[in-house]
Amino acid sequence: MEVTTMPAWIVKALAIGPGVVVSVVMVGLALAAIPPKAAAPTALALVVLLAAAWHRTCEGGTAAMAVSARRLRPSEREDLAAVLTELCRAGLGPPLVDLRVQRSPVIGALGVGRRTVVISTGLIEAVALDELPTRRAAAVIAHAAVLVSAGLTRSDLVIRSVSTPWRAMRATVRALCRWGVRVPFARAAWKLRAIIVAVAVVQTITGGHLGLALSVAFIGALNYALPVWEHRWWELLVRAGDEGVAHAGLGDHLAAFLRTCPDSDAVRTRLRALAPSGTQRPPLGLVTL
Repeated sequence: MEVTTMPAWIVKALAIGPGVVVSVVMVGLALAAIPPKAAAPTALALVVLLAAAWHRTCEGGTAAMAVSARRLRPSEREDLAAVLTELCRAGLGPPLVDLRVQRSPVIGALGVGRRTVVISTGLIEAVALDELPTRRAAAVIAHAAVLVSAGLTRSDLVIRSVSTPWRAMRATVRALCRWGVRVPFARAAWKLRAIIVAVAVVQTITGGHLGLALSVAFIGALNYALPVWEHRWWELLVRAGDEGVAHAGLGDHLAAFLRTCPDSDAVRTRLRALAPSGTQRPPLGLVTL
């Protein structure tokens, strides 16, 4: 996993900043297209909603709207009783964090906001059915709780709310791309998009449209840079969470959970990082029969 020397806030700004800017521009254009008598109240309502979403006391309601996360039911809290005990022993459980539930079959947990950790219904079901050991489940939730406690997710709920237009646009584009791969030469055109962008820039410059040329060049560069920035932010979150889980004494259990995940370079890198520093590979020797 690549180590970045940039401060965390710069990496996060590069990863999410473009989406926020595009969303604000899209909302501004939409407000400019409607009558002024309707635009002003709408803009004021949006500002009030965002201010409320940022306030600490409204974080639960914001989580319900932004990530469809609800409170734990009594039966779910019973199923997670042993897991919650492990988290509290590590200093990463309630009331320091507010656990909420999101419907998803995937076993996972997500840290958002100042103190909210969203766990999946798949994780709860796996614990209830004894398919996921208690300490492994605690390690998965602890990873998200570490990020929340470190403040790395402090503004995520507001960011998700502001960047709704950007996320909707990306989802639409991805759906079109999944359909477009069936079109002949679509993959080749995508791989050669840098050449296509360069040709478009040259044509707009020769046509005297310098502003449009700069916009096309910016979008083309962003198309390459944004995935890199997003991946670096993901790496930073994964590394910070893994280190926090290991410090809490649950590193071995997180490693055990990762070994059940599909094998990949990222998983192998995390497993190496989670291995105790004193762990050595057994020496190889010649075996004779």
